[in-house]
Amino acid sequence: MLDVLRGWSWIAPRFLDRSFRCLILVLALSAFGAGDLRAQDNGPRAVVSTFQDTLLATMKDAGPLGFEGRYQRLQPAMEAAFDLEQMARIVVGTRWAKLSEAEHKQLVDLFRRFSVSTYAREFSGYGGEQFEIGDDRAQPGLGTIVETRLVLKDDKPVELNYLLRQTPRGWRIVDVYLDGTISELARRRDEFASIIRSRGVDGLIALLKRKNEELAGS
Repeated sequence: MLDVLRGWSWIAPRFLDRSFRCLILVLALSAFGAGDLRAQDNGPRAVVSTFQDTLLATMKDAGPLGFEGRYQRLQPAMEAAFDLEQMARIVVGTRWAKLSEAEHKQLVDLFRRFSVSTYAREFSGYGGEQFEIGDDRAQPGLGTIVETRLVLKDDKPVELNYLLRQTPRGWRIVDVYLDGTISELARRRDEFASIIRSRGVDGLIALLKRKNEELAGS
């Protein structure tokens, strides 16, 4: 803010009266206030809200879009909202550190497609549903939880709570809790860990490829 005010200082004493200088100060402060608001707009609630807006719009156009159309619309929204690389690391578990860079890339790519494909299949229609955003609360050592509800037309609302963490690219979703408590990431990690134990990383890669084909075919 001081740099902005200094930028006006050379002209102010000579050409601006006191009232005009006050106006310039107010405008400068307002500009920085707007910047603060824009920064806040990138917070956890805004990330979730923006993603859910895209998801709801995709649901409304689900039929004409088809699976591939829903996938293409959701992919950039999910890549902007979710930390899919970190989520892939978490679901693979301790074996991640032993894998090569090529295996890391392959698993992240497969997990990204699997995640987007799952949303494209599950949210394949619209029947008057709406998303509502509730409170957000800090979880020390974990991140921030943003509470939301999927309000259904003929059934009770479904709680969908998002866990977000601060990353170099801003706040990103790293887990979703169904009914407020059931961790999607933990469920996937249990499933994938079982495959890795029995069939190794190659078995997990083969599983993700098969699931992606099945989801696209649905």
